[in-house]
Amino acid sequence: MKSTSTRGQTAGAATSFAIGNRLIGPGQPVFVIAEVGVNHHGDVALCARMIEAAAASGADAVKLQTVDAEESYVAGTVSHAEFRDKSLDDAAMQQMMALADRLGIILFSTPGDFASLDRMCRLGMPAVKVSSGLMTNQPLIAEAARRGLPMIISTGLAYEEEIALAITTAQQHGSPGVAVLKCTALYPAPDETINLNGMQAMAQRFGIPVGYSDHTLDDLACLSAVALGATVIEKHFTLDKHLAGADHFISMEPGGFSQMVAGIRRLSVMLGDGRIVPAPAEEAVRAQRHRCLIAREPIAAGDVFSAANVGLKRPLPGAAGLPPSSYESVLGKTARVAIALDQPISAGDVVNLA
Repeated sequence: MKSTSTRGQTAGAATSFAIGNRLIGPGQPVFVIAEVGVNHHGDVALCARMIEAAAASGADAVKLQTVDAEESYVAGTVSHAEFRDKSLDDAAMQQMMALADRLGIILFSTPGDFASLDRMCRLGMPAVKVSSGLMTNQPLIAEAARRGLPMIISTGLAYEEEIALAITTAQQHGSPGVAVLKCTALYPAPDETINLNGMQAMAQRFGIPVGYSDHTLDDLACLSAVALGATVIEKHFTLDKHLAGADHFISMEPGGFSQMVAGIRRLSVMLGDGRIVPAPAEEAVRAQRHRCLIAREPIAAGDVFSAANVGLKRPLPGAAGLPPSSYESVLGKTARVAIALDQPISAGDVVNLA
């Protein structure tokens, strides 16, 4: 599917672009990503169970982290220890991609280094996720863009101009579509650090699809982000929060993830199209709910309308009279016909009604 994005864009209306068979952007269903990362610990069977559970929970995509620890981290760092020996080989990755395809879910990854990016491309993954820690790695972003891959960029740790540079780098080197996610790169992220309003500021500033990548411990921030216009939601995912590993304790288990996705889908319906008009079902009952001019007592032909004989009431079903806005215009006018008690007063019942 061809992207509809505009390269070099830094402001204006956000445009949609494709990842696999899904369009990302305003007016499209929220793209919900289950962030598995390396929660699979390099265990193919565990990764498969996570992909199956994510699909069953309503996720649109599963995102892994593809990292060569020796290329990405200096030995002795926490990250080097965390990512060492947790990668899936090409055969396993192909197996996971085939599984995701059968389940109708998109599988893609964050490449931590050039070698990992090359692996993703050889395997045919449809998009690149740029993590907050990679967001200032312009050489990697440029290379991913040159490979023709759409990109979702998290913006934790970043200043506005750093985000602008990452977007420009991706667009100028050929990425067919870019989205940015408001993110706080703390694990877990306290409420006072989330700044969801920053997501809307990024939408206005950069003119591309925006979303939210979450590191809180429940779904409130994700649901709120959708209400504020997020087009992408990313949430860490695990089968068991008590498993060993850096990300499990901030991840959401399948039951909670499923509930979150249901809330996102419901919110998307609630948001509507923004037009200030009655809902179609309201149109059918407007006449029954609004007040109209009603005879407070029997009115004979030739009687003068007054506050004593004209009331404002909800009519019987199927009946309708002049609206309340006509009240002052009717008072002092003459009845053309007789009007029974509690019957609506229509325009034809009033002599010389302008």
